[in-house]
This record gives sequence, C-alpha cells and structure tokens, in this order.
Amino acid sequence: MEIGERAAARCSAVIMGGIAMAAGKRGKVRRVYMVTDLEGVCGVDDWDTRHSNYANEAKGVYERSEMQRLLTAEVNAAAEGCFAAGVEEVLVNDAHGAGRTILVEELRAGIRIYRGTERPYWLPGLDGKCDAMLQVGMHAMSNTPHGTLTHTCTGDVREYRLNGMPIGEMGIAGAMAGYFGVPWVFVSGDLHACEEARKLVKNIVAAPVKEGVSRHSAVHLAPADARKLIRERVEEAIGRTAEIKPLVFKPPYIFETEWRKEVFSRAKVHGPGVEFVNERMLRYKGNDLLVVLHHAIHGSRRLPERWLLSVGRFKP
Repeated sequence: MEIGERAAARCSAVIMGGIAMAAGKRGKVRRVYMVTDLEGVCGVDDWDTRHSNYANEAKGVYERSEMQRLLTAEVNAAAEGCFAAGVEEVLVNDAHGAGRTILVEELRAGIRIYRGTERPYWLPGLDGKCDAMLQVGMHAMSNTPHGTLTHTCTGDVREYRLNGMPIGEMGIAGAMAGYFGVPWVFVSGDLHACEEARKLVKNIVAAPVKEGVSRHSAVHLAPADARKLIRERVEEAIGRTAEIKPLVFKPPYIFETEWRKEVFSRAKVHGPGVEFVNERMLRYKGNDLLVVLHHAIHGSRRLPERWLLSVGRFKP
C-alpha cells in the first residue's frame, strides 16, 4: 500500500494503532532501534574520505578504516548497554553516507543491521512496535558554533525548519520516532550535538564523547572511555524510558529546506504540497508528517510499501 494525502485518514488509523501499542508496552523495553552516524564518533574530526581525491590511496583507505573501527566499537558498546538492560532485539541503521560504514564482521552477536544503498526509505524498521530509539555518533546541525563536522544531511543545506523550528538530522529522526509514539531516549556524539538533543527532548540521556572546538577539531575522550560511557548511559536510558516522552510535532506540518546556493527555479517545483519560496528555499506542507518528511528528503510524496516500516524481524 502506498500513502499520500488522500489516504491520510486510513494511514492515521494504522499509525494510531502503532502509537497505542508502543505506549502500552512502555514498561518493558524489548525492541530498540539504533540510528548511527559517523561525524560524532570519538576520535573522528575530519570528513569521511570515501569521496576524497585520495580515497583509493593508502592514506584514504587507512583513515576510513580507522573511522569505521571507531564507529563499530561505539555501536557494540551501545548494544551491550541495551542487552544489559534486558533488551531482546536491537536493529541498527547504518545511516551514514553510503550506508556501509559499520564493519559488519566486528558486530557483537545479537545485533541486526540495516545497511546498503538505493534506500527506498530513510528509517526502515522503525514503527510503533519499537520501544525506544537511540542515536549514536551524532554531530550538531549546520551553523552550530564550535561544533565539529557540523552539517545537516549535506554541506549544501543551510538549514531545515520543521513548524518554524531549526532542526538537524537527529531531530528529524526523533520526530519520525515520535510519529509512531516511540521515545528517543539516548544520544552520543559531540557535546554540541548532545546539547541540541537536550533542547528537543526533556530527560534524554546523553553521552558526550568529545567537545567540538572548531569544525575540524575537538577534545576527545580516549576511545575506551567513550565506549564505557556509552555502554553505561545506554543502560541508564533504557531503564528511564518510561519518563522520556516521544518528540511530537502537531499538524499541519510545514518543513522548509534552505540551501546555501541558488539551486531551484519555479520550473523545477512540481506536485501538491511543495511551495517555491525563492531560489534557495522550498516549503513542504501536509497533515501527515511521514509524507512531508519523505517528500522533502527523498523528493516524493509516495511512501514505499508499508511493510518496509517493519522490516528486520524475519526468523532465521
């Protein structure tokens, strides 16, 4: 089934059922959805080298493999915190860039991972049957003073705004979780990213593993200390899930994308729900948050089939 504005009522019934299910299970956290990124990981203070002019040289290969190892270890630490708190299922979304940043062979047992390119949807597997969402390796949004490797999805985006509020990648993921009634309970990354998360979600548990000083420098914890902190704080977050409310925005939804360069013309803007503001800005409107965000991020108002929201639960 594909959904758009004309199917909003039918979709709403499905979603509200998922929200009720999530709310009803809040006492026991069994299923966790983990979103990962790279730029907020301890030890990382330069961009992923996969698109650099030396990507295939020894320097590029070494630098990227180091970043991958650092991220993978933090994902394992977060999963260990989940399992120590009694979580039964952890689905990790390898959400950075190419979607193949985490070293799969080094993941601890018990984790499932969504990875790869040509993604039909940003957060497959996230729905009302999840009990909590974690975000690991997070950076602050574009234009954050002193934040390390700050950006919002791409360096070309100056700012995203949801219902008038500036919002970064973390906030968008948190809002999508909130759409299903799922609380965003934990974040790790740059101190400035953690502060950004605290402004959005009261009582969220944060693990700052470095303090950004400039866009390409930071004071880092030793990786071993960062992983210990993540493991302990995730276990704490799972235990406090009941006191952390989902991040919810009220309809109607207005999502604005402001670019750093003039990239749009009226001729490029088609379809209902999108408004040409000027050569640098588009405005998306609608009563279904998932549709609005999918339109803004993927360029389409038609969501993929509903089963994609629940992938990852197959029985081996």
